[in-house]
Order: sequence, then C-alpha cells, then structure tokens
Amino acid sequence: MAGEGVMNTDLEYRTSVSTERTASDAILTRLRDAGVRYLFANAGTDFASIVESMAGSDSDAMIEPILVPHEGVAVAMAHGYTMVTGEPQAVMVHVSVGTANALCAVMNASRLEIPMIFMAGRTPITEDRSASEGARTVYVHWAQEMFDQGAMVREVAKWDYELRAPDEVDKVIDRALNMAQSIPKGISYLSLPREVLGSAAPPPAKIPARATAATPYPNAEAIAQAAEILLAAENPLIITSDTGRDPAAMGHLGALAERFALPVISAYPRYLNLPSDHPMLLDYAVGAHIEKADAVLVLNCDVPWIPAKDGAPADARVIHMGTDPLYSRYPMRGYPCDVAITAESGISLPILSVAMERGFAAHEDRIAARRERAAAAREEVRARWRKAEEGMETAAPIKASWLAHCVSGIIDDDTILLNEMGLALPHATLKTPGSFFAASPVSGLGWGLGAALGAKLAAPDKLVVAAIGDGSYYFGNPPSAHYCARAYDLPVLYIILDNSAWGAVRRAVRDMYPDGNAVRSNDMPLTSLEPMVAFDKACEAAGGYGERVEDPASLPEALARAVHAVTVEKRQALLHVVCAAP
Repeated sequence: MAGEGVMNTDLEYRTSVSTERTASDAILTRLRDAGVRYLFANAGTDFASIVESMAGSDSDAMIEPILVPHEGVAVAMAHGYTMVTGEPQAVMVHVSVGTANALCAVMNASRLEIPMIFMAGRTPITEDRSASEGARTVYVHWAQEMFDQGAMVREVAKWDYELRAPDEVDKVIDRALNMAQSIPKGISYLSLPREVLGSAAPPPAKIPARATAATPYPNAEAIAQAAEILLAAENPLIITSDTGRDPAAMGHLGALAERFALPVISAYPRYLNLPSDHPMLLDYAVGAHIEKADAVLVLNCDVPWIPAKDGAPADARVIHMGTDPLYSRYPMRGYPCDVAITAESGISLPILSVAMERGFAAHEDRIAARRERAAAAREEVRARWRKAEEGMETAAPIKASWLAHCVSGIIDDDTILLNEMGLALPHATLKTPGSFFAASPVSGLGWGLGAALGAKLAAPDKLVVAAIGDGSYYFGNPPSAHYCARAYDLPVLYIILDNSAWGAVRRAVRDMYPDGNAVRSNDMPLTSLEPMVAFDKACEAAGGYGERVEDPASLPEALARAVHAVTVEKRQALLHVVCAAP
C-alpha cells in the first residue's frame, strides 16, 4: 500500500537521525525565527507533539502560545494583532472540526487581505501503532478524517498544503509566509498530520528565510491616463474603503484630494481613510452622489456603489486602483472599468499626485470650480447629519448619534477604536491614522470581540474600544473572549449596542417588500432578539466591570466609569447600551 510505503520511509528516517528534535519543534522555532510572535491555538488530540515541544522548549527561541477556547476568537485575535502591527501571526486549530469552527473568521481576514498562517492538525493516517507513534488512539480519529480537509478553506485561502515530511518544515513554513505576505496578502493554510508532527527532524537550518515577492509598482501609462481623467472631470469622486490599511496612505489621500478638489466618499470603511474634519471628506454613503459623477477613482474598494440601490454614474470614466483592483477572488463584480492599476496606495497615490501636478495649471479654473461645488455638497450632507442629531441628548431609547458623540468624547489620538455594527460614523470624530478598524466586507459576525483583544495585545499601552452590535456579540463567543481578556491581562472596553433586533434582516425585508405584510404589521418574524439578555453580567462573570445604560443623560458618566476600570483598574469593561430599534 502507498500509505505503508510512506510510513516505512518515515520510520527509517526517524532511526537515521540522532536528534530528539521533532517536526513540531522545527515548526515552532521556524515561525519564531521568521518574526511570528504568537500562536493563537485551540488544541485537540492532534496537538500532542506541539504541547510536548512547548513544554520542553527555551521560551525565547519558540513562538509564544495563546490558548483561546474558541477557534473563531483565535483567528479574530490574530487578525486584530496583524491589523495594528502589519506583522503576520499564526493560528492552529484541531483538525477538520476546528477548521470548520474558524472558517467564518478566516473568511473575514481573507477579504481584508490579512496575512496569516492558519494551521490545523490532520487526523492520524495510520491505524496501527506499530507503524507510527502518532497512530489513531481515540475513536474520533475515524469520523473526523475528511477526503480533502483543505477544501474547506480553498475558496478563501491563497495557498494550502499538507506537511508530508519533517525535513521539509523550513521550506514549507517559508513558503506559507511568502504566500501570505505577497500582494494581495491573505491566508496560508497548512495541515499537519500527527505522525509527521511527532517525527524526528534534522537540526535547524542555518539559512535565512526566503524572501517575499517585491511589491508591484504602478504602470506609468495607466497612471498618466488616470491623471488625465481626474483633471478633466467636472464632478469627480474618489470612493474608498480600505486605503487607511496603510496609515501613511491616509496622508497621501488627504493631500491628493485637497490639492485637486477630489471629493472622497469613505464607503463601508474598514479603516480610517480621511480625518472626520477633512474638507474633501464628502460622505460615508454613495447614493446621493454617484449619478452626478463624471469620473470615479475606485480606490481599494470592493463595492463602490450598489447599482440596484444607489444607481450608477452615467457616462463616467472609472478607474480602479488597489492591491487587487478587479478583486479577482470575487466570483462576480461587474463594475465599469476604463483603467485598472495594481499597487498599494502608499506607492500609487504619490505617483498619481505627481502626474496630476504636471497638468494642474491647465485645469486650475476647473479645479477651483469643483472645489466650490464640493464645499456646497459637503455642507448639505453635514446639515443632514445635524438634523439627525437634534434632541439626541435626551432621546430614549438612546440614539446612535448620541452614542457616537459620547464615544468621541472618551477617545484621543492614542485610542484604537473597532466598529462592528456599532457606531454611526457621521456622528463620530476620528482623526488619527491607524486608529480605526471595522468589520470585513464578508460581515461574518463576531469579529469585534476577538479583534479587540488582538489589538490590545499589539498595543498594550493604548485604550482599545470596541463598539459591537448585540447580534455580533452573540456570534463573538463572549465566554471565550472574556476569558482571554482576563487570562492574558487584556483590558478592553466593549460597548454593546442593544436594539434587540437583527437590523440588517429588517432592512433587507423593507428593501424587497416595502409594502409587504411584514412591514405593515411591524412584527417581522425571525428578526427580534427579545427578550433582552444582561450582557454586562457576562463580563462581570469574568472579573470585568459591567454596566447597563438606558438613560441618555447617564451615558457620558457610564463611559467614564468604564474607561477608569480599563485604564486604572486594568480590567475589561462592558457597557450594555440600550438603543433605539432599527
């Protein structure tokens, strides 16, 4: 049998190597040598060699373990750490079932181009212990095996592989990191059979890690075309979601937009793309503006407008620019495109600015005119926002605008703010590059709890605040997240917005059936989350500070108490804020 041949070779290999170093040792040390600091893990029977390696290791030479009681939280923590630092981390879960539990969080990270090594054990291959020390010893080892375990993640992973021999560890780990960090960045999935993990490995190689591919540089001709289109436009728009992934790119975008009077819409933003008070930040919604545009720069944005809802620009020239400007991993995305430029924004925006500067004098009057139009349009949008804020200080249940306003009062330039269905950005004040992060466009709920912990681990001296909807809180595996906050001294402030409903589902029903039975009855099946749960008690059970807030007048002081608990008492806090229904 082919399987017997493989295992016999492995046994010969084990007896021929005079070291007790195992493949598990090799994996954990190679990851650390490559700069990966943490292994966020949820262990199972496939981890025996991993546990043994960690128990007998020099901690300075090996990756640091973080035990996380749920796989989704583990991936979200790694995601949160990387989004703050840019440094890829590693996650390991238990075979097929752990992979399945983590899949939603993996999808979130993948669509946001978060580099990560996502590893899972593989059910033991052998049934007879005489063939291998790692053979099957537990009844679950039969049922958990799959014909193709990697198929579960192949839709969203950039690369997947099964480790087959212990002497290949360095090459395999290097390739996993290379694939994860090459543009566009993403997930590398590595499955690890128990027999291989426990097999003897050669001494550490004295070779440096293999280099990752250099960042793509924008095409000069395409940049020139884009510059010409934007300079000649009467009503240009920049629509972006993820430019702020690179904090330096936020400054480049602000300078470009201001110099050439290019209004910016931060559509479904996952990062802070422009400061709230930037004169060219037009709106966070596209619908009121898109049909007037005669040129659109789609900058790191997967969904610049929703045709069925927002309309579309008529006869506009459209430029797509980003690390993967056509979103090649999206099965269908049919937006018009006149120019497509592959590059990171920190590189492409300064080059585009130089190209546009060459034509500035010839278009100076046009730029001045559209600057005036942009200012008028911006004021119209701000008037609409101010209208929504009327009476917010006293309105009960608490309005989203009042919550955003109050949260803005507790954050400063050193605060990290995460948003998952929780904060109304038009009413918030955000200024600092790299200070704001929001959920993936996949919108796999539950990201915010774990991501906040990862962000705190990455920036222990900063206040980390996570605004999370009640539905997202349910999906975030709160006991696991609250345990990790306590176990690893990661005091974060969670603000849970409780409107006791699936707001997205209600909006979808209204969109499709505005005059239907559900809307007329105001009693939509499958959308209510009543009766309300005492979320604050879950945090208290893990040693944190919890408080429920219903009176809008008490919200500022409640936030101050929660911040004190986090920054002075050094424990997690949760405010359960009762909000208006969607």
